[in-house]
Amino acid sequence: MARSSHAAERVLPTGTAGLILNLDECGRVGDVLSGPRTRPFVLDTSRPLSLIGLSFRPGGSFPFCAAPAGELQDLSVPLETLWRRNALVLREQLLEAESPSAKFAVLERFLFSQLIRSQARRHPAVSYAVDAFQTKAGAVSVSSVVERTGLSARRFIELFRREVGMTPKLFCRVARFRAVVSVVQSATTAVDWAATAALCGYFDQAHFIHDFREFAGVSPSDYRAYRTASPNHVRIAD
Repeated sequence: MARSSHAAERVLPTGTAGLILNLDECGRVGDVLSGPRTRPFVLDTSRPLSLIGLSFRPGGSFPFCAAPAGELQDLSVPLETLWRRNALVLREQLLEAESPSAKFAVLERFLFSQLIRSQARRHPAVSYAVDAFQTKAGAVSVSSVVERTGLSARRFIELFRREVGMTPKLFCRVARFRAVVSVVQSATTAVDWAATAALCGYFDQAHFIHDFREFAGVSPSDYRAYRTASPNHVRIAD
């Protein structure tokens, strides 16, 4: 990552876990599994960074971590804590790889090997629910999905939080917020906020603004004004 024209960016929550490795020569600080985020955090962009990472699909980090995903919500865990010596081996292989494509190939092979060793398996009810909540953000209720799974509400919530990292209700709120971000990011003209809120399943504009501020840390209009090329990053004005 090259030096940015601004000193910091606000990184918006996606409801998914991410893997981040800092390849600077200064050490292993920053080699973490970042749990599913429900709040924004500030990224220092005042100096160049050498990073590699990935964003898992919802619930995708579950097979790679012994701890339930719900215990990692809004937290970052050092990779050495998760994978012990394997984390050091991964870092050494990444530093030896000579090109970005080679580094990603190293990371892919490592994760595949971890997946083979893992005994964790996704519950089909959770997979079904994630798809339903994402494809119909704001248009499908948690209770209707629970009914289709045949599980009790308590059991479903327990499974969902263990694998995805948050409760179904919170995941739906984040998914609805992400739907708004997608609409705004692709807009080429002025945004009709009331229409956007209704399109994405909000009951009213006040509810929409409240959720947007909670998840983004800025108002919808400020997001529009300070967004970057990445829909998940908002520059922080000096």
